Amino acid sequence: MGEIKEYKKYTYWLHEKEFHDLGNRWKKQGLNPAEAKSAACDPLSREVEIGFVPLEAWGKNPFCKRPSSWYKASPFAGKILVISSFDLQEYHVNPQTIIRECRFRPSKLPHREEKLKLVDQQRYQQSRPGEWEDIDAEGPELHNQWLRAIGLRGVSFEELFITHRANHANFIEPAYFILEENEPVPYSIDKTSHICSACLEFFNIIGANFRRKYVVPCPGAVLYAGMITNRYYEVLRP
Repeated sequence: MGEIKEYKKYTYWLHEKEFHDLGNRWKKQGLNPAEAKSAACDPLSREVEIGFVPLEAWGKNPFCKRPSSWYKASPFAGKILVISSFDLQEYHVNPQTIIRECRFRPSKLPHREEKLKLVDQQRYQQSRPGEWEDIDAEGPELHNQWLRAIGLRGVSFEELFITHRANHANFIEPAYFILEENEPVPYSIDKTSHICSACLEFFNIIGANFRRKYVVPCPGAVLYAGMITNRYYEVLRP
């Protein structure tokens, strides 16, 4: 049996021209990046050596449509995301994040009231796109489909959405973090089934102010990219 390679991904945000210029060079070298088809997290798969997320892929998946409003409101809007298993240093581009599996386990997680406090924080309320909060626009059918897909029973989508919001809020103004080298390192505040759109933290759409984050993949990242349920991944901004 071959040795299992360490999981490591480099993510890059490129202007369209930059991406097309690189694409031409890759073509000459026989490199053929895989296009994200199901969701923006597709190329995070261990199986994909190098992939990219075209502009139209954001929100194409019905479950990711509303969360993709964070991308549209971010400084990366209109840029193409490239995700690679190797450093693209030779092409003179710098990674936005480096993602690796890690052994981190949090010592403290918030209960419901503490999650509501996170949601009420001013910086989260100022940052959040209106579309992200508008769960009524999606309708109950999609919400029930989501709950069935992830196997959650006895919880309403409205209740689950408290955690979705609080988790993103904790990467904007963290109440749940550890200190490493005197710097706060925020982390995901719940398990995979209760998390939504972890891609926003993986790709620095949320939490770019922090040099390091510990992020649990959402159900989509497990389903489409084969990431490990309930495992924390280190997200480093070089």
